Amino acid sequence: MPFLKVIHVVEISGAPEPIIQQNIERLGAAGFSVVYVPYDSHVGHRLEPQGIAQRAQILSESLLSSRVDYVMAARGGYGASDLLPHLDWTELSKVSPRLLIGFSDITALQAALKARLNWPALHGPMPGSPAWCEDAAADEMVAMLLTGAPFSGEIVLESPKDQATPEIITGELFGGCLSVLTNLIGTPDLPAPGLERILFLEDINERPERVLRCWNQWREAGQFDGVRAVVLGRFLGLESEACEAWLVERLCERIECPVFVSREFGHGIPNRPIAIGGLAAIQQGRLRWHLDC
Repeated sequence: MPFLKVIHVVEISGAPEPIIQQNIERLGAAGFSVVYVPYDSHVGHRLEPQGIAQRAQILSESLLSSRVDYVMAARGGYGASDLLPHLDWTELSKVSPRLLIGFSDITALQAALKARLNWPALHGPMPGSPAWCEDAAADEMVAMLLTGAPFSGEIVLESPKDQATPEIITGELFGGCLSVLTNLIGTPDLPAPGLERILFLEDINERPERVLRCWNQWREAGQFDGVRAVVLGRFLGLESEACEAWLVERLCERIECPVFVSREFGHGIPNRPIAIGGLAAIQQGRLRWHLDC
């Protein structure tokens, strides 16, 4: 009988919804050996020093364990970037890469693992949200993880502006939640701008003015230098879809490289998995990626 793949579901950011227990059972029924590592509320508030220390310990022990195949965040929220100064990067550099799965606030940790260790990660659904049960993308991701590397996936794209683009655009994928990544600019936890990169970005509950402010900071900090293309996911929590479309137009005006839009990732449904560090090709209205790790 083959060994089951081991997945640690860890509370390293906000508190998950109660449905996490049901979703963990579903992961086990799918064929994983699941270890749930919850936050101990008796320690105190997650954002106080003792709470930060415990969350950092939870993440460190899972990433350093030789018995873990995947580390999946229970949910996002706030506080992931608090852990960055408390991780032992020297010890982490001695072990094989672990795939950290999640999105939203977890983007900060995924970016730091990429910047400091060149570890890939998976931007995708988390089981601490009711959306896990409603999103077919979660099932897609579970099947992918069960099969194991090499991983691959694709998302459908639209072109939001009249632009001349090459027949095919290739590059390495990097991205996640725009506002979270913006807060890492100027730190060692954001990968340096690089040639042949395809960025994918999304966000939620940020006013258009604040998104544009983030965009300006990326541009002025040189984070768009050498980028082959930008793929915009959903920017939810705005007044309307018309407002989202207006925002996309303004973002396109402020960047030179090709820009595409996809309704298949972000804080809504679907939130299809995308590999940070994966190699991707944009062609004929689709982004196809693969990751061999």
